[in-house]
Amino acid sequence: MYSSFFNGLKKIGVETKLALELSEIEGDVMVVVIGGGYEKQAAKAMHVFHGPVILYVHNAYLNFNKSFLKCWQSRILFAYNPDFATLNFRKYNSVNIPYYHFPFASDETVFYPLNCEKKYDIAFLGNANSGSGRQKYIDKLIDYVKSNNLNIFLAGNGWEKYGYPSQIVQSGEQTNLIYNQSKICVNIHNDRQYLGIDIEMDANNRLFDLAMAQTCQISNGEFMISKYFSNDEVITADNPNEWIQKIDYYLNNNDERNLTALKARTKAIEYHSWSKRAVEFNSIINENLPLYAKKSQKVNFLTLLRRKLDEIFPPFYLIKEIRLVRYFLTLFGLYNSK
Repeated sequence: MYSSFFNGLKKIGVETKLALELSEIEGDVMVVVIGGGYEKQAAKAMHVFHGPVILYVHNAYLNFNKSFLKCWQSRILFAYNPDFATLNFRKYNSVNIPYYHFPFASDETVFYPLNCEKKYDIAFLGNANSGSGRQKYIDKLIDYVKSNNLNIFLAGNGWEKYGYPSQIVQSGEQTNLIYNQSKICVNIHNDRQYLGIDIEMDANNRLFDLAMAQTCQISNGEFMISKYFSNDEVITADNPNEWIQKIDYYLNNNDERNLTALKARTKAIEYHSWSKRAVEFNSIINENLPLYAKKSQKVNFLTLLRRKLDEIFPPFYLIKEIRLVRYFLTLFGLYNSK
């Protein structure tokens, strides 16, 4: 996935380099990840690299370290991730950092239609154990498959409890083949991924790969999917019973199934390829560079000190540790907060 994005950037003249060590950092613009404990490493990288920095961030309602962001704000070009919920825009605006919704995409040289036999009625390449809310769809799906004696292909962990072997499919050529050998591929997002426009709207990359492979896709997350595909390109339902009904309908209507798959690929080629994303990303960089040039890089002593602390042990996490210790001391009667 990321190699496809990097190749897309290379095609438009943007060279990328993956730096695994601080000594390997070089270039005009640096991208770092923050959230989930990556702030310490990001601070070290920003100390070594003196140019503009792009942040790949976690969803704002899950992780938003305001003090860290305010401290480093003058170094930040913009922040981005695949979530288009309004909370992200509000949160990053509060610390004067532009936020961009940058969704996943697919590679048309990896996922594409094949002229092959449809060996499976349904396929789902995903873990059976993870994801809040997925279970209600999986249970309905397995019941439907078994009661109708359908041929299903499942890959990932946890399928043994349903009577299917655990197997892994390599991303790329093998995945594309399975998609093309299936009449319908289902896509199941976690409840958390589409909590609401004000909290989280974070579509997975499977959405785009299935569309690019020209496979009929039945997904949940109706409102979220409508951001990228119309309801005659990707079929959606948020009620598990309705979801199963749509699977049944398209299994039994070949012409509509094939037309839906064709429309989805047409949309994916036009708007959701990694080559398109590379152009968009480069445009965002060029749009923000003049604004970054106007930012003052002069910071006071306290900010410099705080930045140095972030390299050692970010105060945000120190406060969390103190609260955790205090909680256990209170639990065992060794600390009284009153």
